[in-house]
Amino acid sequence: MGHTAPKVKNKVAEAMDGILFIDEAYTLSGGKGGHDFGQEAIDTLLKEMEDKRDRLVIIVAGYPAEMRAFINSNPGLASRFAKTIEFQPYSPPELIEIFKGMLRKEDLHLAPDWPEAELTGWFSSRLTDPQFGNARTVRTIVERIREAQSLRLAQNGAGDLQTVTAEDVQEALASC
Repeated sequence: MGHTAPKVKNKVAEAMDGILFIDEAYTLSGGKGGHDFGQEAIDTLLKEMEDKRDRLVIIVAGYPAEMRAFINSNPGLASRFAKTIEFQPYSPPELIEIFKGMLRKEDLHLAPDWPEAELTGWFSSRLTDPQFGNARTVRTIVERIREAQSLRLAQNGAGDLQTVTAEDVQEALASC
């Protein structure tokens, strides 16, 4: 209480002559009960945007439906965020490439029999789900693969620490 406006002003000052990026900005307009820190942040942000409009670019991002609600929550937001760029979700082949890249970063490689078609189908079946996290979901799958691999290696007592098996991928998908 009482700290929101100074914190917003501080972030605006840090971004001066540059860009302030606010991810999941829609969370600011979702306050329920009690003191609404989000609304205080929005009010302060609107004032700062107006006063510093020649020296500041603000980009807000989030899920499309939630962002429309955020922008429509205040007439000042709608007039200041007049340009919307909607990014399409990654395609299943792009998600597979992201998946492979994340495994490489973890110094892991896929066994020759890994179920690429199954993973591609899994991605395809979830693209219309509004809660689908795109590359964030891929990261979750990689984390679950590491867990499945660890369990498999602990049970078997032996194995290659860098190889991801079909079983590891299937276990990960079953837990997502």
